[in-house]
Amino acid sequence: MGASETQKLSCRAPKRGGLQRKLSVPRKNNNTNNSSSSSNNNKTTARTTTPSFKRNVGLKRKLSVPRSPTFQRNWRRKTGPEKEYDALLQSVKLVRPSAPVGEKWPIHDLRSFDAPTEGMTEINYGPLLKEVLKERGWKYSTRPCHGTYDGWKSTFYIKEFEASLQGLEPAKAFGKSGAVEDGYHLQAIPLPKHALWMLGRLPFRVPGTANECARDRDDFAELVVRHGDKLTGKPGNYRIAKFPGTETILFKTNFTKAFNDKPWYPATFILPNEQPALLKKIRSQGDSRSNYWIGKPKNDYGGTGICVWKGTDPELVKAVVGHQCGSRSIVQQYLADPLLIGGYKFHCRIHLVITNIEPLEAYVQENGQCLFATKPYTLSGKTLGSSFDPPAHVTNMGLNATPDNKVNFLKKKPIIGKGQQIRMRQLMSHLACTRPSFRKRMIWQQILHIAKETAIYIASGVRKLGPVAKDRHFEIFGMDLMLDRDLKVWMCEVNTDPGLGYPDEDVLGSPNPDYKKELQACSETLHDMFALLGLDAGLPQSQGSLQSWYKVDFSDTEL
Repeated sequence: MGASETQKLSCRAPKRGGLQRKLSVPRKNNNTNNSSSSSNNNKTTARTTTPSFKRNVGLKRKLSVPRSPTFQRNWRRKTGPEKEYDALLQSVKLVRPSAPVGEKWPIHDLRSFDAPTEGMTEINYGPLLKEVLKERGWKYSTRPCHGTYDGWKSTFYIKEFEASLQGLEPAKAFGKSGAVEDGYHLQAIPLPKHALWMLGRLPFRVPGTANECARDRDDFAELVVRHGDKLTGKPGNYRIAKFPGTETILFKTNFTKAFNDKPWYPATFILPNEQPALLKKIRSQGDSRSNYWIGKPKNDYGGTGICVWKGTDPELVKAVVGHQCGSRSIVQQYLADPLLIGGYKFHCRIHLVITNIEPLEAYVQENGQCLFATKPYTLSGKTLGSSFDPPAHVTNMGLNATPDNKVNFLKKKPIIGKGQQIRMRQLMSHLACTRPSFRKRMIWQQILHIAKETAIYIASGVRKLGPVAKDRHFEIFGMDLMLDRDLKVWMCEVNTDPGLGYPDEDVLGSPNPDYKKELQACSETLHDMFALLGLDAGLPQSQGSLQSWYKVDFSDTEL
């Protein structure tokens, strides 16, 4: 992003490089390395991770309806439920956590475990996680159990991990014959006094399972729940980065059932069950701007299978009527009037971390990312239906960084610059400059409320699977949110296992214009997450801060 572009994002002239400097990866020093970047400058990142105070952010102003003419016009045209929702949002407090969620571990017990084949293949976070952990003083291992990689799939000898949790030799836990798999004799793995298992839902094969194929599995989290009573010491002496069952809980179809009546979730229909109701809704909307629809598969990622139609398009009716009974998907009311930056549509990726289910604890990272489509937004029929043009409507990198769209992806765009992303702080700065009535808290109060309801839903789903020990699990989620032109925040979806690894250095044969921005964002999120957990608070840390988080308030909710 050039200097002239970055100046448009700030009301004040940037100092010493302004935002350009903030977007670069810091130089290597005694506390950082080239692949683990920090946000802003050293004064910002070296903040203490254990402040002794709570801070209400942005609540000095009286919480009344803003007096701008635009807001008053919008307020008058709102319905009763919409006004009630606005009043509810004004009661949302923006509070920073006053202390880390966990007790600090002894320095010599900072032991972390990654996936068994990480390093042979990029199966988990990739090398960035290792670099961040080592920078923070952790001992790093890929040996929670034995693993092999044949060039196509990973095989994990998960019984070694299970026996380790029980404090048993594999032969004693499973018998002599059960302690041999694929000709490999299972080994005893001593369980340390403390362990951080960065083991989420991973694609691997377990010897002896059906079809001998790899699939996404929650085995590590499920085994920790099953054998957790055999772990010695406090529950917080062992932490795993996963709650069981969250992938299924967050299927778009299940998420829709939970939230279809919420004011922040667009009207959505699940196919094939709700086909008649969807067809009735489409026909009732006529030629209005509310009659645009987006179809999404149940659980695909990266924009796969997405299409947008106008409701009057016969192809939409044909797609709904012809939907295969064996598969499930959703059709959602399309946000036809999104907030545009420089003429481009975008969504916000905001990270939510749930640190406990009972009692429920959750936190939202403030400085997320804004990911843009790379063609100017339009509702022209030439970009919809059978002529669907993803780079005008979809913000996923996979559908924008394509050979046919290379010029648009790499060219410099107003406000955004080259590539397709800026940070949330830049969006806030831009809105403050271009909208006199804008207040940052108006956005974050909405995000915190949506995060609260999302965390409650996830927690209720996890509890149905059985009890989960306090302080033993945590999980990070990626919330994909959009803003409309009135700055209302809408939920698109929530993803488990958000990508927090190294981005590609090259895209389409050219240097990736978002490489440094993406790397910095991922590194900041990992550092902030570990600062929030507080397990390594016994060591001085130069990166990560509690001040990067808002605490979700559940005090007025019966759980």
